[in-house]
Amino acid sequence: MIKKSILILSLLMPATVQAKTLDVVATAYCACKICCGANAKGITASGLQVKVGMVAVDKRIIKLGTKVRIGNKIYLAADTGSAIKGKRIDIFCKQHTDAINFGRKKLRIEF
Repeated sequence: MIKKSILILSLLMPATVQAKTLDVVATAYCACKICCGANAKGITASGLQVKVGMVAVDKRIIKLGTKVRIGNKIYLAADTGSAIKGKRIDIFCKQHTDAINFGRKKLRIEF
């Protein structure tokens, strides 16, 4: 009986998925008119209100809703952007000065 229960549980549990790594060019943005345009409403491509802990991605490479690890932090791929094509990500910052100070960096991410 125990072996049967273990077999059933193992069939119901999702298989462990190996994280993918990707070298990307990372920039940062905020919800201001400079970063997002005059009609910016702070709503992401996934329909969520943008907040710290979200990143914009090319959804052909990383699906919206995916958790993305950058260093020791986990972000949510919730947004896209006209300049975010290919191996690029854009990290949301609350303040415009933080986005500017972030600059452009090469990073290795996991998702």
